[in-house]
Amino acid sequence: MVRPFICSTYYIPEPCSTRYIFCMKPSADCTRTARGDKTARHAALTAEIATIVLHEGLGDMSVRALAARLGTSDRMLLYYFTTREQMILAVLHEISDRLSHLLAGHSTGPRLSPGQFLTRVLALAHEADVAPFMQVWTDVIARGARGMQPYDSVARDVVRGWMAWIDSRLTAPPTGAQPGRAAAILSIVEGISLLEAASPGSTAGVSAYLASLLDPVPCGPDSP
Repeated sequence: MVRPFICSTYYIPEPCSTRYIFCMKPSADCTRTARGDKTARHAALTAEIATIVLHEGLGDMSVRALAARLGTSDRMLLYYFTTREQMILAVLHEISDRLSHLLAGHSTGPRLSPGQFLTRVLALAHEADVAPFMQVWTDVIARGARGMQPYDSVARDVVRGWMAWIDSRLTAPPTGAQPGRAAAILSIVEGISLLEAASPGSTAGVSAYLASLLDPVPCGPDSP
């Protein structure tokens, strides 16, 4: 007589015409395959949701609404992500990875002065392939500032990441360390992004004006 271990749904006919449930332990290969399939599906769903967010914004990130968009159920979506918060974190991580790939091409070459960098990054933020990312991160930072979870922890990481990248692209200050430079530039970029989102075209000319303030022309000995 077969002793049950983990039950499956296989039925074995016996000569006495009585049917028994045949139970057996799943193999390690089957377990690895199932985990691999779940991981692959998790990655595919994450990528699909990230694309939706980049095209349409964060919205309320409703599990039910996203499940309907993806042609699945909310229960199935939670099977892959466990919770709504874990889904949001996975999607934002995917968006961050995509942006990192985009910025890689803008992270080489000589370092720039603060004014040059600001001009470059503001122009970059308006490019069609980068603008959706800027809009998402501006929304993430705004939600994080209001203490909304899990955006609050993500916002802190985003701010630290942006500031580190800005520092890596700036020339050394001529008058010694200026620890507030990266934060100042990030504040300007985020503020301009927010104003532009609220009132398109309202920040025209701001880039050139601020660049002149950040990179003042040094006065020579013959200057009045």
